[in-house]
Amino acid sequence: MWENLVKGDIVKIPLCHSDLVEAKARPALVLYHDLENRQLTVAYITSKTENLGPTDILITFDSPTCNTAGLPKTSVLKVHWLAVVKRIHVIDKYGEADDVLRVQANKIPHECLAI
Repeated sequence: MWENLVKGDIVKIPLCHSDLVEAKARPALVLYHDLENRQLTVAYITSKTENLGPTDILITFDSPTCNTAGLPKTSVLKVHWLAVVKRIHVIDKYGEADDVLRVQANKIPHECLAI
C-alpha cells in the first residue's frame, strides 16, 4: 500500500520527537520515495508556529497552499527536520504541495544541508 506516493505528497505518519522515545502522528512532506526499500524521506510539518527559523516555511490556514496540502490548521514546514520512515507506517494522505510550496521547499536544503 502507498506505493504511488511521490515527491511533494503530504502524508500523515507517526514521527518521533527529538527524544526518540515518543512518536506522534503528524503531517510530513515526502521529499524522496525509495521504492526498492519501501522507505520515505520526509520533512516534518508542525502546528507550532512561534519562533520561526530561517529555514521554516509558514503555511497559513485557508490559503491556497494550505488547502492543496489538506492541512487542518496553520502549520510550519520544517525542511531541516528530516526522517526516513518505512512506507507501511503511512496512516493517510492529506494532499500535496502546490507550486508555491515546492519552490520554497526546494530552496532550503541547499542552505541547511550544504557542507
